[in-house]
Amino acid sequence: LQFILFLVFSINMLKIPEFKHPQKNTSSLKTPIPKKVYIALSQHVGKPAQPVVGKGDKVKLGQLIAKAYGKISANIHSPVEGKVQDITYFNHPILKRCKTIIIESENNFEGDFKEKPISEIRGLKPKDLLEIIFEKGIVGMGGAQFPTHVKLSPPKKIDILIVNGCECEPYLVCDHILMKENLLGILKGVDIINFILKTEKIIFCLEDNKREIKELILNELKNFTPIFSENFNLEIKVFKTRYPQGAEKQLIFSATKRVVPAGKLPFQVGVLVQNVATLYAVYEAVYKNKPLIERLVTFAGKILEKPQNLWVRIGTLIKDLLESQILRLKSEPKKLIFGGPMMGIAQESLEVPILKGTGGVLFFGDRDLIFKDEFNCIRCGRCVEVCPMNLLPCRIYTLIKNSEFSSLKEFYISDCIECGSCSYVCPAGIPLSSYIKWAKSLNL
Repeated sequence: LQFILFLVFSINMLKIPEFKHPQKNTSSLKTPIPKKVYIALSQHVGKPAQPVVGKGDKVKLGQLIAKAYGKISANIHSPVEGKVQDITYFNHPILKRCKTIIIESENNFEGDFKEKPISEIRGLKPKDLLEIIFEKGIVGMGGAQFPTHVKLSPPKKIDILIVNGCECEPYLVCDHILMKENLLGILKGVDIINFILKTEKIIFCLEDNKREIKELILNELKNFTPIFSENFNLEIKVFKTRYPQGAEKQLIFSATKRVVPAGKLPFQVGVLVQNVATLYAVYEAVYKNKPLIERLVTFAGKILEKPQNLWVRIGTLIKDLLESQILRLKSEPKKLIFGGPMMGIAQESLEVPILKGTGGVLFFGDRDLIFKDEFNCIRCGRCVEVCPMNLLPCRIYTLIKNSEFSSLKEFYISDCIECGSCSYVCPAGIPLSSYIKWAKSLNL
């Protein structure tokens, strides 16, 4: 059975163009403090945070400005020092519109987040670390934006921690650059989470387009001494570069041969997956007392003069990055995508802010866009062959087109990870993933 499942999961992954150069060979750069930031209160899965500041209030860098509301929510902090200009609805890259705290920066203070002495950290207990992660507003930074303190409190024993360094989306390399430049911080984050979960094994997962990272990890481990973990059993696994290798359930099977059943979550098979950027944010929260107020973002695309990886404050508008000449375009953008080209979301405006989960921003011009005419489904089955969740996208699409929404659950529509593989291979030009995403948004 394991062999059959291995074949199924291996076949149902695509080899697609990566487009990761030249941004893959650059070093990260810090952007200047923006003059104004737009902090969406929905920076995470779950309920929006509730403002604890009002219009006209002065705020400090890193100050709590919105508090987690409900069991699944996350705190939000100010990425600048300044004055709250307004709290109103503004553009959101995922939700279209969202309640937003607008802060006008009053100086260029970048913060002084220095690493604490080990003596101040060593005695912390798992509950202390969880509280810090909650207080500092850490969420999943691989795109899911799930509150990390909730994910680290599973109702079942976790025996394997998977570190996700695959980054399988085309164009995006921010995780790759983060591992090259901040590997020690990531390993310290692994140590923290391993201690909280008390796992038996850690698997650091990479794709084979990042083989040099494996050597960096091995060299770093020679001198690395965990502060918290008594058992730091770390193994590195390198997989073929395939899409969507970095998706949670696919990665769990590749690394452990454990299958997460339909409708179930990874913790139910004793596994927890954490993205490398999240681990680095956990390290900064614990060691530097730093909230999640900035992140590394890949900016790429055919019309971008210089693709690069930038440390950007949360709430920075794309429009402001362009107007300040931090980013320069060769021609007028015709499509702006937040995320990668497979799972990303096209934007209607340049006035959209960076979120905690924004790993990439892509710019495309007229010549880069290929618009396919949508024809009737010919039942070729190619979408079924490539679906990493072993669903029937063509059948789900037919039900959606015929408004037979009550039957969608029978075909496990909620298990769709919206990877876009079905749309990518469809010879009829049907945007299958878009149809499924829309139907899921109806909460039927």
